Amino acid sequence: MIKKWVITGAMAFGLLVSAPVSGFAAMGDHTLRPGTWDNDVYELQGKLKAMGYFDFAVTTGYYGTVTKDAVIKYQKAKGLLVDGIAGQQTFNSIQNNIQRKGMTVAATAYTANCEGCSGTTSSGTNLKEIPYAKVIAVDPDVIPMGSVVYVPGYGYAVAADTGGGINGNEIDVYMQNYSDAINWGRKNVNITIIN
Repeated sequence: MIKKWVITGAMAFGLLVSAPVSGFAAMGDHTLRPGTWDNDVYELQGKLKAMGYFDFAVTTGYYGTVTKDAVIKYQKAKGLLVDGIAGQQTFNSIQNNIQRKGMTVAATAYTANCEGCSGTTSSGTNLKEIPYAKVIAVDPDVIPMGSVVYVPGYGYAVAADTGGGINGNEIDVYMQNYSDAINWGRKNVNITIIN
């Protein structure tokens, strides 16, 4: 567990990616290929991770070698054209092969960029080294560690952290900037766990 600032009540990213992910329908409106920084890449990585093809600890939004390798593994496994590029055929196949489970949670936000914060999640990811990662802290008795979760207004994230104040149907979304965490506040959201 990392020391972090938890933003609650009324008080309560973006290296190159700052716009919110717009939901399930967004992925597939354009082809994704190596070198792409895009919110759709978070979704692609998340869904491939949920199915066991993307083996990086967190989603990054960058279509690099690890993402290309995951797409190739998926394309081979599903008998698709193997080119390492995520186009419409790959998107359609992914959509048909994932399962979703919804739940309502209370969502707060935290940052690793504070005095005394190590920046390392309970699963070992250093958020100071990957500040654009999409990570949530969860109660592992409710949402298993390593799960891929879609959080409206945040996007696709990996359950890669825990927190002493996170119990039951609660999550804590990681924000690179303290001001973004403050602006998130505390809200009830309908999340989707991708299996």
